[in-house]
Amino acid sequence: MPFYAQEKIDEVNEAADLVELVSHYVALKRAGSVYKGLCPFHSEKTPSFIVTPQRRMFHCFGCGVGGGPIRFLMMITGQSFPEAVEELAGRYGVILPEAEAGERRPGENRANKAAIFEVLRRAQDFFQSNLLGPEGLEARRYLAGRGLNQRVTREFGLGLSLPGWETLRQHLSAEGFGDQIMAEAGLIKPGNRAGQFYDLFRGRLMVPIIDAEGRVTAFGARQLGSQENQPKYINSPETAVYKKGGLLYGFNRARPYLRSAGLVFLVEGYFDLISMVAGGINEVVAPLGTALTPKQAGILRGQVDRVMLLFDADEAGQRAAARSLPVLLNAELDGRVLSLPEGHDPDTFIREFGSEALFEAAGQAADLVHFVAARLKQSHPDSLAGQARLLREARELAGQVPEPGKRWLLVKRLADELGLDQALMGENKGGPLRQLTRAPARRPSPAPSCDPAAGALLKLILIHPETASMVLGAEMAAWWPADSSRPVFDRLKAVFEVRGEVGPKDAGVDDSEELSALISEAAVSERAHPPEEAIEVAEEYIGRLKANWLKKKHREITDAVNAAQARGDEEEVNRLLREKQSFIFKSNVV
Repeated sequence: MPFYAQEKIDEVNEAADLVELVSHYVALKRAGSVYKGLCPFHSEKTPSFIVTPQRRMFHCFGCGVGGGPIRFLMMITGQSFPEAVEELAGRYGVILPEAEAGERRPGENRANKAAIFEVLRRAQDFFQSNLLGPEGLEARRYLAGRGLNQRVTREFGLGLSLPGWETLRQHLSAEGFGDQIMAEAGLIKPGNRAGQFYDLFRGRLMVPIIDAEGRVTAFGARQLGSQENQPKYINSPETAVYKKGGLLYGFNRARPYLRSAGLVFLVEGYFDLISMVAGGINEVVAPLGTALTPKQAGILRGQVDRVMLLFDADEAGQRAAARSLPVLLNAELDGRVLSLPEGHDPDTFIREFGSEALFEAAGQAADLVHFVAARLKQSHPDSLAGQARLLREARELAGQVPEPGKRWLLVKRLADELGLDQALMGENKGGPLRQLTRAPARRPSPAPSCDPAAGALLKLILIHPETASMVLGAEMAAWWPADSSRPVFDRLKAVFEVRGEVGPKDAGVDDSEELSALISEAAVSERAHPPEEAIEVAEEYIGRLKANWLKKKHREITDAVNAAQARGDEEEVNRLLREKQSFIFKSNVV
């Protein structure tokens, strides 16, 4: 159930700049009055994804999805309907009323998220001022030693947390922020005594983590100097605005470069990335952790075709590269592994050899399947038990690819590389391939939740306005089915009675995938019939709805007659039989 009135939802959709929103995830090109791009929701080589700024609708003619700004944000981020409404409201300046008590789950407080973003921004300002001030001399020397000048430092918003236990807390308290919001932002932690808090980050070089909209969502913090029993890096905990598996460090900055290059370097750490940018390579991002997640791969899909994995040569880095194989295959991204000379990481390699040498090395990067197979063979001895472990790991890897066709392709490549029979990998040699070649272009649609004739009429009146008066007339209110299309019909009917016309944005169906796709397709479609023919089509669908309604009433009366007879209520039986005869006469339904 939506938390907000339809009027507010409409206001959010009206305020949102759909082209700007979609452009964060899809490379759009103008084509007349619309924008086109590769669909972010399915793999395609020819753009079939359309954005119509005038109607604030998107639609993909390849997989059939569509809707308005709220629907797009829900699909691309996995947010719930109210979360997407709140996200866009905050981004585009729409004031939303607070939800009724008991309707909101923890973490879904719009005002709270805005406050978290603000306290994080103020914390970054404080950290930056520390780095540029007298206390930041040692940190600035460290950065200079890594070849990072003040321009790069400012570009990435680097800062410094001071060593005191409550330095940041006291500063933010003086600016009007309470302990609760600082704790929810992941900046302070509770101490041993009630009401006691201390700074999470102390005496560290601070790296702000920026989301796709340019907002500070969290921090990474690197150790400076010798700090016994302290980890080299500590990071913000996950919060209401920060989910590390759903963000890529550096993506907001790299996005325009990715689109033109068609490839991305994927590195492990913050300073690997910053050093590469300082060395002239802009097509670089980093997962927040080590292993690439499906959501992060989804962010890259539609931006690039190739992913160059540039992880450390240690066991953790190589294991992370191997784990990326099914994730990249599921996203249909070409994964390559770039191995650097022994003793080098991206930072040292760039500083010693420069960006051109790295691009040359990228041209020789190993195919990811070949890399994984070589790693499996190297990790397991050529003994019966070793080969059994190799087979188990290969099958587990392939099992992470749910689509049969893609899994078959991976099994075939791995089997060839490992010298195994495909049957040992648990795949029939022909079945999955036949499934792949026969797979439909469109993704499977969910079972329809609205009457097909009702859906066709909603689409018809948006493409052919001359049919609106007959479809949205008084009689239709009685005949329209009580399914998911009913609220849309009632809404369009009310708008039509006031304005005398309706458009796609009047439908208000962002919380229904089926109806959103139907309305969005209408929004980007040209006329399909001349006016006279469109009216005939409308009359045919109206006739179907009327007949369905009369049949339903006929069944209801028949059931009521049987029930009255079972009770022995002859008076009610006679009344119902007269009503039944009237329906038979009107509808000619036997």
